[in-house]
Amino acid sequence: MFPLNGEFGTKEITNRSAQGIPVGVRVAPGPDNTANGSYEFLGNSSSYIEFPNSEGGALDVRHSITMLCWLHYDGRDGPIFNYRTRRPWGVVLKVSNGKLKARFRKRDYSGTEQLRHTTLAGGWKFVGASYNNVTGTAKLWVDGYKVQTMKVEAGLELGTQDSVRMGVRTGDDMNFKGRIAMMQVYNVALTQEQIQTILEKTSRPGKNASRPQALLLTI
Repeated sequence: MFPLNGEFGTKEITNRSAQGIPVGVRVAPGPDNTANGSYEFLGNSSSYIEFPNSEGGALDVRHSITMLCWLHYDGRDGPIFNYRTRRPWGVVLKVSNGKLKARFRKRDYSGTEQLRHTTLAGGWKFVGASYNNVTGTAKLWVDGYKVQTMKVEAGLELGTQDSVRMGVRTGDDMNFKGRIAMMQVYNVALTQEQIQTILEKTSRPGKNASRPQALLLTI
């Protein structure tokens, strides 16, 4: 989990993953309006955070995955959490045409059908996507509820072996404008109950920042 705030910066809260490299971003108010509770992306190709990763690295979940974060979309599309910084892309959670989208690409970067749903205008939203390797079910989540479910393919080995970027992708003209806080990546497909629990705890980041272990141990 990357709180993405003034206290933790771009670090993972228990240092299990390399610190993100911020470029042209700045701390900004978070989901509960706490000062320095998020990172703001300015909507240009020089505004992003890159998270180092490699095959077998902490962010290489490979089989099942859940990605979650607090998102404030300010009208310019782009990647929220995108594996591999240039084409061909890996697994991606993004905003496109103002809608939340996800694609669970395979290890060789070949594609699966894209999920897309929900216009994201209107302030902070708790968003995410999940893929269950056993059932082959992919889901989009908004504010603790699944808004789309799709059967893609069981047994996928996911394209999560590369470094990750938030905000931009090399060779792509979509540059995200908005704010992101509390980015989380799990190596399981979480249930709705678990996601709603995380939503409740992370909606008060100022209260939870001093006790990150309490949040992690609920899952």
